[in-house]
Amino acid sequence: MKKTLSIPTISCGHCLMSIKRELGFVDGVDYIDGNVDAKTVLIEYSNDAALDQARAVLAEAGYAPTN
Repeated sequence: MKKTLSIPTISCGHCLMSIKRELGFVDGVDYIDGNVDAKTVLIEYSNDAALDQARAVLAEAGYAPTN
C-alpha cells in the first residue's frame, strides 16, 4: 500500500533525512521518499498498523502529517 503524507513542517533536506531515519525504524514501512518543495512524504507500507505507527512517530518527531 502507498500513502502520500502532507507534512507542513518540512523546510529543508535535513528535515527529510530526519523523517526517513525515524520512519526507517517502523516495522512494516518498506519505502520512504519525500519532496521538500511539496512538503510531502510518500511511504509504502504493508499494513494499516504500520501507517498508524508511522504517523505517531512523525508527530513525536515534530513532523505531524495533516492527512
